[in-house]
Amino acid sequence: MAIVDVNGNPLSIKQVLEYPQTDNPRVANIANEMATHPSQRLTPRRLQGIFQDAENGNLIAQSDLFADMEERDSQIFADMQKRKLVLTTLKREVQPLANATPAEVADAAYLNEVIQSLDGWEDLILDMADGIGKGFSNQEIRWGISGREYYPYGFDWRPQSWFTIAQADQNKLLLRTDNSTGEPLRPFGWISHKPKSRSGYVARAGLMRTLAWPYIYRNFGGQGLAEMLEIYGLPIRIGKYPAGSGKTERSELMKAVTTIGRSAGGIMPDTMKMEIVGAASGSSEPFLALAEWAEKSISKTILGGTLTSQADGKTSTNALGLIHNEVRLDLMDADARQCGTTLRSDLLYPLLVLNRNPHADPRRTPKLVFPELEEIRKRAEQPGPAAARYEINFNRPPQDNSTALVSLARAMLRQNPNEPITEAGISDAIATFMASSKPGEEVVAMLAPALEAIAKTLTPEEMLGALSEAFPSMDVRPLSGQLGDYMAIARYIGMYAAQQERQ
Repeated sequence: MAIVDVNGNPLSIKQVLEYPQTDNPRVANIANEMATHPSQRLTPRRLQGIFQDAENGNLIAQSDLFADMEERDSQIFADMQKRKLVLTTLKREVQPLANATPAEVADAAYLNEVIQSLDGWEDLILDMADGIGKGFSNQEIRWGISGREYYPYGFDWRPQSWFTIAQADQNKLLLRTDNSTGEPLRPFGWISHKPKSRSGYVARAGLMRTLAWPYIYRNFGGQGLAEMLEIYGLPIRIGKYPAGSGKTERSELMKAVTTIGRSAGGIMPDTMKMEIVGAASGSSEPFLALAEWAEKSISKTILGGTLTSQADGKTSTNALGLIHNEVRLDLMDADARQCGTTLRSDLLYPLLVLNRNPHADPRRTPKLVFPELEEIRKRAEQPGPAAARYEINFNRPPQDNSTALVSLARAMLRQNPNEPITEAGISDAIATFMASSKPGEEVVAMLAPALEAIAKTLTPEEMLGALSEAFPSMDVRPLSGQLGDYMAIARYIGMYAAQQERQ
């Protein structure tokens, strides 16, 4: 039975299914290589050299560096895991293309049954998502046969360092061989996922190349902080030796100076002196500021924002988290669709050719979709933040609107700091507000000065968060571009309050 791969090239079933490509003696030696751990003593100059080597086809150092970064940096690991693991929670389904023939509908039903019963699906998706940070991810398929049907019984993730780039095509990956030329990946033998985290050749497409810079500067800050803490509070000791002292005498003096700082005692010749100048001092704030900048840069790169990954007590409010979570929804959508495209060509098409139709048209291969994505997207686009918060934030249901007027009354009462906020005062404020024939204008007059005073002590993000906390069920997203216009904010709150009372 003559079959062809997705590109129309003829191939032998025996060659594909007899043994994995990495069992070939020409490439088996790469499995015995040890990681180089280039993150040790990493400098910007050395980092640039590693990147340059990768662009020239040598991916070993860059791949090992990316593995070290994810292993050693908890922020990178945590944020990458968020982006990867969310893909494993999505339900999958194989659907026929538009205007499908009855045979194509039957093929889609067969493939859907195989995919639904596939062992290790979540692990496969997680391994494929490894390419988001590293530019690509290759899983070797282990085929088995049951009766007359071929099936994949395993997917083996292979390190990125096992591959190189073709000289004639910088987007083509080759499996490294002992003669350093590399050999093409065997058709039907690999799931080769190259996610488009950004445009560019495969060696430069991974997010880890961007993350490497905040990673290295954060490490510099951590080393500096550790050195400062090591000597912080210790007296500065200066030893003085007479002219003509030999190397042995100077060594003894250095030993005495070092020992007295730790043991509060030591000896040295009478002709030598030691002065204690004062305690070493300094501040950890510059180092912590550098670490904070690096962490936020990492979160922005991986998740598109910081509020879904950090909680500083100021900017981590529900509304801002909701806005940033919408960015995460876009990332999840893109990641899932790209995984579906790869699996369509590298898994569904081989299953179709091997078991259903040797002459199947790759253009008519049924597609792999994630139905939940469309459902979540539709709910997120509904008016108001409630449905979006429930579906996207994954942490709490919509809040009740019954506290809206209480929050509004509290905001009004805060204009007079000399009067305590009591339950009676809140009730009176609500009664006054309700008695007004023009509640919207009443709110504008009372809140605009208070908003202006509060804004002087808050950043724009903190201001948006404060509004979200004061009015939990109000959609504050339209205000994100008008935080400097206090009258506009007050009018918006007035319209919101009036609308709540009419409901």
